[in-house]
Amino acid sequence: MDTELQTWLQNLNAEFRRNDVPPKQRPWIAWQEWATHSGESLSLNDDVVKEIFNWFEKHSKAGLQYIQPLYVGAYYYDSTFWPVVIPVVFGRVQLDARESLKTMPDAVASGVFRDRNELMDFMSFWANCLDYGFGIEGTQSAALNEFAKRLLSSADQRLTATVSLLLQNQPNSSCLESSRMATEMFLKAYLAVHSGLTENDAKRIGHDLNEALSRCVTATPSSELRTLVNDLNVFPDVGHRYQGSEEPQGILWKAYETAQYVGATVCRSFTGRDVRNSMRIR
Repeated sequence: MDTELQTWLQNLNAEFRRNDVPPKQRPWIAWQEWATHSGESLSLNDDVVKEIFNWFEKHSKAGLQYIQPLYVGAYYYDSTFWPVVIPVVFGRVQLDARESLKTMPDAVASGVFRDRNELMDFMSFWANCLDYGFGIEGTQSAALNEFAKRLLSSADQRLTATVSLLLQNQPNSSCLESSRMATEMFLKAYLAVHSGLTENDAKRIGHDLNEALSRCVTATPSSELRTLVNDLNVFPDVGHRYQGSEEPQGILWKAYETAQYVGATVCRSFTGRDVRNSMRIR
């Protein structure tokens, strides 16, 4: 770790102490603050972000489950994108969805959990993040063909990039493109497993999401993917240039939410894991 980053973290942590910021929130806020400070778009996989999280693991009481998450999504509420943290767990444990909103102040979070419609929306999204996080991890050792695995890896990179872009202080509209590409790769991975899609077949589909979805539904008519027909309209044609135009945050959210749902649905079909069957709302 270079001296500049170490000094910056020490000063920021001192400020956190003065303001009574809970330890479990500190690395997440520091990640966002450093991205603003450096002017860079940073994901959890970047070395500097890993250094930040490792530093807080050593200098705060945030447990390891907060420092090294399995997956991070982004939930849109109150005109802001909030990190949704899926922790690494071992064995059979109970997870509390409220604990995933680590950077959301209690006063704001109470609005999510008091409003039943908002609560149901959040729980649905949280389940998608959870099944995706564990599912994408599980597909690495699953008996999938190599083409499907390559498509999944590409889709995961695009989805992770989307989350990083959304969690910037000013969400970056280029996440619309990465959401679209993630969706395309997930659908093609689904076809590679369920209908034997080849690389040549994938090239013939090109970037036509509706064609890819149609083939998915034909291959498995009962798949939940069939509900996506209207949701794909949020994505502009691939020829549309995303750069230089600021899209409404609601559009960015809908595009990402669609990609996250597709990713979760595809992973569920590969692993059989579906947390929705065991969720309880208290």
